[in-house]
Amino acid sequence: MTVPETASTNETSTVGKITGFIRESKAELEKVTWPTKQELLVNTVVVLIAVVLVAVSIWIADTFFSIIIRAILR
Repeated sequence: MTVPETASTNETSTVGKITGFIRESKAELEKVTWPTKQELLVNTVVVLIAVVLVAVSIWIADTFFSIIIRAILR
């Protein structure tokens, strides 16, 4: 019959877990390919244009359905 291991031998301390998390996070951030200033600017403009187009589309649909519902309720 084997003796089960105690929980204390498999667990690391909370400080050790936090330290390991920070170390692993730093290593992952060093692997990231950050966008250039030009890429960031272009992508920001694309997002802003998309937001404006969606907002205008919703406004047009809202106005259209509002007119339809008012006509039905009269």
